[in-house]
Amino acid sequence: MSAPVAVGLIGAGPWARMVTAPVFAAGPETTLAGVWSRTAAHADELAAERGVPAFDSIDALLDACDAVAIAVSPGAQPDYAIKAARAGKAVLLEKPIAFDVPSAQRMADAIGEAGVGSLVVLTYRYNTPAREFLARAQTFAALGGRGCFLSGAFLEGPFAMGWRLERGCLLDVGPHIIDLLDAALGEVVDLEAGGDVHGWVGVTMQHASGATSQASMCCRTAIEGRTEVELFGPTGALLLDGRAGDRAETFATLRREFAEVARTGGPHPVDVQRGLYLQRLLAKAEASL
Repeated sequence: MSAPVAVGLIGAGPWARMVTAPVFAAGPETTLAGVWSRTAAHADELAAERGVPAFDSIDALLDACDAVAIAVSPGAQPDYAIKAARAGKAVLLEKPIAFDVPSAQRMADAIGEAGVGSLVVLTYRYNTPAREFLARAQTFAALGGRGCFLSGAFLEGPFAMGWRLERGCLLDVGPHIIDLLDAALGEVVDLEAGGDVHGWVGVTMQHASGATSQASMCCRTAIEGRTEVELFGPTGALLLDGRAGDRAETFATLRREFAEVARTGGPHPVDVQRGLYLQRLLAKAEASL
């Protein structure tokens, strides 16, 4: 059995504390090598919780790990990812991978030039029911589909702050629902968006398959979170309820596949190139609002 991959964590915010650190500390495919954050006190606190070192520089973190998980804002992520890639480390990226296409392209180029593996945390892609749905979608004769990502995340709680409130729901949850509709119905060749990123956004997409889809998203709805994708065609309908599946199993799959990417440097369907593709779609949607 291969030795665990030592994963260094860049970032110590809510997502890093709630998800990234515990997932990679759990193993057995990985160990958490330590934490670095621009806010040293936050890194110290999270490192103490996990019983790992808090590093005083990124260079020190990179020297102590095999791969890097990045859990920072999209604006900060590209520079950290580029530095890690140039140090020969596989990178785990949050979505969206950047705030704009040029930054995303710069990061994708650097990762490609370094020849290291990458994975994007598009959570539903590691979920068993979602994978089964997407597999069935490949042989389903869909005329079109609809999807939604609705939550109250911007009303209160740990994510009702910072870049999410500033840039809105399209950049935050748009990558998830657009990715799922694209994966189910085929490449998006055109799209148009309407609404308000600080309220409700609707995106209509034309797919290379000839299908049309609509994606709705909002993070100010006082409801239990809902992520759904439904396809419709002459033979009936095909539904994905994103609430299905086991959360622990989902993140165990992500951990296992990131460890494999880190060891081999091989490609993955949800790598930085997928993130760059989605960044271009998000930019087009933003421009049409």
